[in-house]
Amino acid sequence: MILFLGVPYGRAATAHITNAGPALAPHAIQKMFPDNQWVMVEPNVFNLSECQSDRFGENLTIQKKIYNQTPKTPHIMIGGDHSTNFGHFAAIADQYPDEDICLVYIDAHLDIHTPESSHAEASGAPHGTNVRALLGDGDSRWLSLQTKRPALKPENLFYIGIRSYEPSEINFAQSQNIYIRTPSEINTPEKLQQTISNIRNKIGNRKFIVSFDFDVINPMYFPDVLVPESDGIGVEYAVKLIQAFSDAYSFEFVEYAPKGDKKSAQIVHDLIDILAQRL
Repeated sequence: MILFLGVPYGRAATAHITNAGPALAPHAIQKMFPDNQWVMVEPNVFNLSECQSDRFGENLTIQKKIYNQTPKTPHIMIGGDHSTNFGHFAAIADQYPDEDICLVYIDAHLDIHTPESSHAEASGAPHGTNVRALLGDGDSRWLSLQTKRPALKPENLFYIGIRSYEPSEINFAQSQNIYIRTPSEINTPEKLQQTISNIRNKIGNRKFIVSFDFDVINPMYFPDVLVPESDGIGVEYAVKLIQAFSDAYSFEFVEYAPKGDKKSAQIVHDLIDILAQRL
């Protein structure tokens, strides 16, 4: 039986602060998989003025809860916005301090801003800074949660599906020689398989976590996301990626924003069910 860690929190996403959107996903997905064990990491009562005055400070509370409630056994985390990745990965890195844990990040966005560059170039929302914080450069209050710093090394980070970013993000990623594949670089079965094989060879026998943001999928097929980006991957490629990395120590599924689209809901179920059939 799969253990699910649900995080119904979406306040760190986009310039417009919302208490809905991806925060609705964990309870919606729980209804799809009611027979499994669920642990819900509930956020504090929504306080708009607190979010507006200090988004990273408000977010710190949920990061602490995620960090403290992350299981010490394989599981699936259901977000929530992508800021939830920070507390989750940091917790696992601290649970295995002697291991070189990798991150396969399947997303339309890099999420590798510092808080300062996000304010200067993007929305200023915390959900665009979680990866950079894992690499050791982020809000000092977030970083104080970690024992192992950095939790992630640049050479252990693998991006798939990236197609939207700001200059400081791509400049930093390129300066660190971080592995990035855009949709156009995996747009044939052969290219996709080459990418999968390349990443698997680099990871070797080490533990790895997969973080899957639903906005990696072309919004023509999957509209129920907060930050849709055109020219994403097809659903069949999302299936192949999840199948290829189904032996991950932990999976994260984030930024599904239920709006009533039945096709999106079915895709969510089918992708997660790939793991349910294997675990």
